[in-house]
Amino acid sequence: MKQPDYLNTKANVILYHADSIENKSDFEIFGKHLRLQGTGTAFVYLEDYQNTQVYIDVLANSNVQLYMIYKTSKPSEYDIRFHLENHAVLNLFSLTRNIEIVNLKIHRQFHIENNARLNNTKALINMGFTTLEDEVHLDSPNATVNIELLNIGAYNDKFVVTQDIYHNAKSTTSNINNSLISHANSELDYSVSGRIAKGNEFSVCRQQNKGIILDENGVIQVLPKLYIDEYNVEASHGAAIGQMDDEQMYYLQSRGLSEQEARSLIISGYTKPFVSAIEDEDIRALVERQIKKRINEANIV
Repeated sequence: MKQPDYLNTKANVILYHADSIENKSDFEIFGKHLRLQGTGTAFVYLEDYQNTQVYIDVLANSNVQLYMIYKTSKPSEYDIRFHLENHAVLNLFSLTRNIEIVNLKIHRQFHIENNARLNNTKALINMGFTTLEDEVHLDSPNATVNIELLNIGAYNDKFVVTQDIYHNAKSTTSNINNSLISHANSELDYSVSGRIAKGNEFSVCRQQNKGIILDENGVIQVLPKLYIDEYNVEASHGAAIGQMDDEQMYYLQSRGLSEQEARSLIISGYTKPFVSAIEDEDIRALVERQIKKRINEANIV
């Protein structure tokens, strides 16, 4: 397969296409298992991959930046399994790029061991009907997950997202921050759950969901849930969903901005912090182009 131009200058590229895997990296693949060891950056590109299961193991004491890009031209379903061993750190950035309006389902399961940390960043700015299921198991003490998600819906896009965090040990930590934008008949449906079982004291479970609806036909639904069976923990959740603030618009326009400029500035408050945190310049530029395309196509600004 031909890899995209923005990956041509990258080292450590792994291509999943049709029923094959092409490993252009220094990391090892055993069967279906991609093993990330040591310190470094890898780029995984999945295009219409038919062997839907992918296994990614981050070995003990490793610290890896992983960029995963999904590109689909037909209905697709992926099952991605991650395992972070003791003291491993995985900085995971995922981007979904559809070239057709298709149904896409991604199920990801993460198991995080002692003193390991997952920083999980996801950009959902694609077309069509997308289902994302993230299931995170904090299996050992001091396991941590931080989730940052940006979702932009336009036209008749529909996103169904489930985020389930299982605190399976003491002194585990989870933080979820979802930033959602809906316009032009798009529907964003979120179920966000944190679970702390009895005996898993000193754990921390935080959820924050914010959303802006830019059109009267747009929909954002967020159902935050906490299942807490232990007293000595910290748990919180919140959801702030609404239409663009008229007072903010008035204030910005009173300072000389046009209506379009004011709307653009408010939207950038959701997108800019997310984009600026992407370390790779080519991937950051790719995300910026895709956000701009989605916004302009939907006539948001």
